[in-house]
Amino acid sequence: MLRLIETFCESAPQLTLMTYIILYTNQARTIQCVSVVASTTSIAWMVVDYHRSLRSFLPDKAKQGWGSSVVYFLWNLLLIAPRVACVALFASVLSHLIALHFLLVWPALVLWAWRQGTDFMDSPAGEWLYRATVGLIWYFSWFNVADGGTRGRSIVYHSFMITDGAVLLATWWYYRDSELTQSYAIIMVLVIPFCYTLGLLVKALYYCYFHPKLWRPRGKRDEKLETDGSVSCLDMSTQTDTPAEGQNRRMARHARIFYTANTLETVQSNRREGNSIV
Repeated sequence: MLRLIETFCESAPQLTLMTYIILYTNQARTIQCVSVVASTTSIAWMVVDYHRSLRSFLPDKAKQGWGSSVVYFLWNLLLIAPRVACVALFASVLSHLIALHFLLVWPALVLWAWRQGTDFMDSPAGEWLYRATVGLIWYFSWFNVADGGTRGRSIVYHSFMITDGAVLLATWWYYRDSELTQSYAIIMVLVIPFCYTLGLLVKALYYCYFHPKLWRPRGKRDEKLETDGSVSCLDMSTQTDTPAEGQNRRMARHARIFYTANTLETVQSNRREGNSIV
């Protein structure tokens, strides 16, 4: 979790800054291009690593193989890269407004996290800090943080990101220098929406054909296919095993929330367990 937070609080803004510098100066050295590609790849892989780590807190979950991980990595790469590109393009023409854009979007994401009823920290102040961090992560990428209809939340999130990205891209197109950007303007306008759409398709493909649950023996497919906010392709019952002895209970609870929509009875059971620990 700390590595994921570090990635989106430090690496993602730095990647956006690097991309902004390239666009603003209209000069791209080889080392800069390599750095941008490496940073984007690293961020997308960090999301995969976080996803794989969460599964280790739930022993009943099928382990994610490398083939599944590659597909998971691919759709994260295709969704994160266009988002960073849109923010950087907007900053290259209206750099004095990028902070305002963030301050308008980020509080809305924090409030949305609050409305979802996150329950990760042990104190109200800590929980609000966690929600603020979630809002920052959501500025670049989606992950599920609460029980409930994850598919609906994912649709709302991606619809919002598509709309916001379209506004950023249209603003850049309107204010850009047509002579300086002539060599890549059309490419950006076509490639960014295409990559994001392709990312959503690969995400749906992952949950339909490459999810680890689909590769378990048929007799063990007795729980609902977990999603982190995407489509569900199988209709199965939900298991609610408690964390194994010696595991981090907070992350184990978070892992269950990340993957499944638990029943109210299970949620209450987990809360009683947490109260007994306190």
